[in-house]
Formats: sequence, structure tokens, C-alpha cells
Amino acid sequence: MDLYSSFFIQFMFAFQKVYQKIETFIFSTHIARITNELNTTHFNEVKANFSEKINIWSGGTKIGESLMQFNREFGKRYVNHQTVVIILSDGWDTGNPEVLSEAMETLHKQAHKILWLNPLAGNPNFQANTVGMQAAMPFISHFAPVHNLESLKQLGKMI
Repeated sequence: MDLYSSFFIQFMFAFQKVYQKIETFIFSTHIARITNELNTTHFNEVKANFSEKINIWSGGTKIGESLMQFNREFGKRYVNHQTVVIILSDGWDTGNPEVLSEAMETLHKQAHKILWLNPLAGNPNFQANTVGMQAAMPFISHFAPVHNLESLKQLGKMI
């Protein structure tokens, strides 16, 4: 995911400019709300300040624990039956798959839909067979690749 992280931050910066009611979080081993960091006029400001404020990259990914933390700390405030949750992740989870399944089930019950965008899914040989993806799949409304501009254009059709 390191390869895609900078691109996704820029993507979410642009996305946040288009949609008024959007909250943005990032996660690896824990979750962090970055809505305010992205709420600036120029992306150069985001790039300059981002690495100082958020230091959670390259430490493995505990998707289940991160989503549990999200549900506990932010879920009731930000998620309801009108909310579209977008998860950008390759699905490689180093945590307990049962925790991921439970966190996804909770999120699924609260949200309108969950979109999971996976940068690896653009590979024609991709199979969502990691333990993390298998735990999450029953609760995902739409699973799609997000590896190039065309795949990003398709995102608008899913929302």
C-alpha cells in the first residue's frame, strides 16, 4: 500500500473538495481522522504538514482493530443509514480475522453501503483470497479495483 498511499491522500483531498459532507480517516495499526488536515486550499500545504502530523505508515495493517477503533470512537457520530463508507485497502491484514469480520458487520449494519477499493484488484490475476479480504467480503456492497484513472471514474457510478 505504500506505493499507493500518497496518491490516495491526494485523491481524498480532491474528493473532500467535491463532497461537502465527507470525513476522511487513515489507518494501518490504528486509525486517525485527517479531515481537518485535508481541509486546506492547496494540496502542497497538506504534503508539507502531513508527515509531521500523521506517522502511522509502514507498520503493517490491522484493519479489524482499526475499524473497531473507528466504530467505537467515531461510528455513531459519522455513520448512519445514508452513509457510504469507502475503504481503500489491499486487504492484507496482520490482525485477527474474527475482529475484522465483527468490525465490518457493525459497520455494515450502520451504513447505507460499504465500498472496498483495492489497488491490487486491477491485476487480471488478482483473487481476493487473503484472510482479511475473506473476512470482510460478506459485508461489502461493492468491491472494485482502484489502480488507475479509469477505475476512479467508475467510483462515481457506485456511490
